Amino acid sequence: MAYDHVGLRVTDRARSLAFYESLGFRLDKKHSTETALEMINKAGVRLSLIPNGVSTPQSDNVLMDRAQKWPGYTHAAFIVDSLEQILQWAAIAHISITEGPVDWGRRITCFLRDPDSNVLEFNELKPHDGPVL
Repeated sequence: MAYDHVGLRVTDRARSLAFYESLGFRLDKKHSTETALEMINKAGVRLSLIPNGVSTPQSDNVLMDRAQKWPGYTHAAFIVDSLEQILQWAAIAHISITEGPVDWGRRITCFLRDPDSNVLEFNELKPHDGPVL
């Protein structure tokens, strides 16, 4: 089994496309429709932006920001060559880092939100001894 993509519900098509393009994704027009905008980066990582979202009155993420914890996908996680580059990109773009950087042992991680409060995790993997299982 392999991983194909993650689907992210968004409220503003143009804003979301610009945000993810700034992270190195491009619209794959051949595989996109009006209801699912397929994006891909140089590493072949795919996102499917679902542009039918409606903002909550609080502009929050109902899975992450509410006291009651409902089941659902909480975030997408990406491997990056340099976490420092993500931190610099976020600073230039005035995007808040919501957690981190945190050293989890095998990786250094930070979290941020896209314009619709979808949580994104970025991981710089550390060198390791032995095979990855």
